[in-house]
Amino acid sequence: MAFTITIPGIIRLVVVRTPDEVLAVNDASMVERSLSGRGGLVNRSVAAKLAVFRTPDGDIWPAFRDRLDPLRVAHQAALEAALSDVRPLLRRIAPEIAELGGYVRDGAADRSLGVIVQQAVGRLFFANYTASEKSYYAARTLQTWLSPWPLRAFWIRRSGALQASLDRIMDLSRGDMACAHATALAMDNIVRSIKLMRRLARHGDNLAKIEPLDALAQTLRAPTRVVREARDERHVGPVRLRARSLVLLAVESARRQRPDPGFALFASAWNRCPAHGVVPALLADVWQAARADTGGSPEQRRDLQTDQIPVSKNPPTAAIR
Repeated sequence: MAFTITIPGIIRLVVVRTPDEVLAVNDASMVERSLSGRGGLVNRSVAAKLAVFRTPDGDIWPAFRDRLDPLRVAHQAALEAALSDVRPLLRRIAPEIAELGGYVRDGAADRSLGVIVQQAVGRLFFANYTASEKSYYAARTLQTWLSPWPLRAFWIRRSGALQASLDRIMDLSRGDMACAHATALAMDNIVRSIKLMRRLARHGDNLAKIEPLDALAQTLRAPTRVVREARDERHVGPVRLRARSLVLLAVESARRQRPDPGFALFASAWNRCPAHGVVPALLADVWQAARADTGGSPEQRRDLQTDQIPVSKNPPTAAIR
């Protein structure tokens, strides 16, 4: 059930937590990605945090573009098409998948988990993308910048780490803002999923017994939260949205109530993740790679196609991003 926090001059916030309400609010035409900063001190602070992802020429990272933005529509369609040929993309990152499988199986790898995931994600865009501890630190810095801790955010900006991290990520992404978003922010959901795979693999003979698609279903995670703004006052079902309220969609909390990978990856919405096909296949392949030395019959390894991945193609309502 949604709840509202209103302190005049400080904050105007609506938190949405149930699946149906999250889907309905996300689909409401007056709920936008862009933040005006109106509504209170906290509203201004959150809007200022997102403003750093706008380039000097006025462009902005794709996940912060509004629904009717024609560039968002064009860029999302082009990227989704580029990421739709799943098997060749996964062959391109086969070394990273093998490394991640080793981590799931043994709990260790030659490089940190985050660096491997960042490189795998980057190579979906550029075949020679090379991640490092410095580039992963830059990603973690930007993730921390978006966290709800004002003192950390103050220090990140004051120290120069914020701009340095943005510059490093954009340089590695060759100016491609979709790649920058994927390798700095979205990749954290994959890191969380791989860590859960490792935890699952540690118990008994789970690694040998659990099939890749079942492991995927148990470990795929959604973004913890997504922030929007209500442009006008309106009721969306039982949820009252006041004008210029921040709207916090608790996506992962809602996903736990409706464990559908299509919900986690926003597979059928206007704001769906362009990688809604390749990410589940990647995670399933990681589990299969981990099974290689545990009786998982590698000689019978499936060639997992996107239509085998349990992503909802026609969920009853839209999903979120």
